[in-house]
Amino acid sequence: MNYTFTTWLFFFYFYCFLGWVWETCYVSVCQAKWVNRGFLHGPFLPIYGSGAIVVLLFTLPFRTNAVLVFFVGMASATLLEYFTGAAMECLFHVRYWDYSSKPLNLNGHICALSSLTWGVFSVILTLYGHNPAERFVLSLNRNLLEALTFFLTVYLSVDVAQSVREAVNLKELLVGLERENEELRHIHKGIEVAYAFYGSELKEKSEAGLKKINTALGAGKEKSENVKSGIMERMERARTKRTYKSIRSLLGRNPRAVSKMHEKAFSEFLEMMRERGAGKNKCGKNDDFDEI
Repeated sequence: MNYTFTTWLFFFYFYCFLGWVWETCYVSVCQAKWVNRGFLHGPFLPIYGSGAIVVLLFTLPFRTNAVLVFFVGMASATLLEYFTGAAMECLFHVRYWDYSSKPLNLNGHICALSSLTWGVFSVILTLYGHNPAERFVLSLNRNLLEALTFFLTVYLSVDVAQSVREAVNLKELLVGLERENEELRHIHKGIEVAYAFYGSELKEKSEAGLKKINTALGAGKEKSENVKSGIMERMERARTKRTYKSIRSLLGRNPRAVSKMHEKAFSEFLEMMRERGAGKNKCGKNDDFDEI
């Protein structure tokens, strides 16, 4: 079937929405609470829309051959998922899905179970699901289809821009936290060296040696507190600029997100957010970050 560009684009949005419905229902049931899944704010998951379009492009010529559809769909969608995941991690330093704990995974971006699922979805989509969707879309008035597609394009463009900004904000916070953690490690190392160096003099000049150690410890502690204060100040500025809320929302939509590039910083950042959320809850204010 030769579709127009507008028709393909509408199919993309349609399957983005269906993917969001599937993913949100699945994760919500698994976690026994409502979870609005996805990188975007709205009810769309581009990885599913892109996967559906790629599968259809490759499988529609032989849409009645289930075996061929399964393997071709599995291969094409798996490649798409791998390169999408790798590109997002490279850009944002965060994995918004991670299969590292799954058997037969490749760099955490894809795994055997995910690939098999794509194969099953390909068969369901090509042999059964796309037929009624095709009839419905092709039955729409051309002007109506173009208007709907235009509206969805504008809406998703705004959503993508906002979500990318949030992901970049999170990346910048992680990079800053990693840098400050490195400075803290240098401070602690300097204290250890100072103690080892001056400790040997304690027997002969105990009072002077102790004074030097206390001076080094005091300076190190002061600088350490300054660094920690800088971290909290950075987070407070983020809260003031509503960055905190947007990042919390982003991570709330992606509760399984991890950062291999800034693993320790990411873990500390989540803990800081939970502590702040707990503090706000004690004051009677609601903060659901601890649900992540």
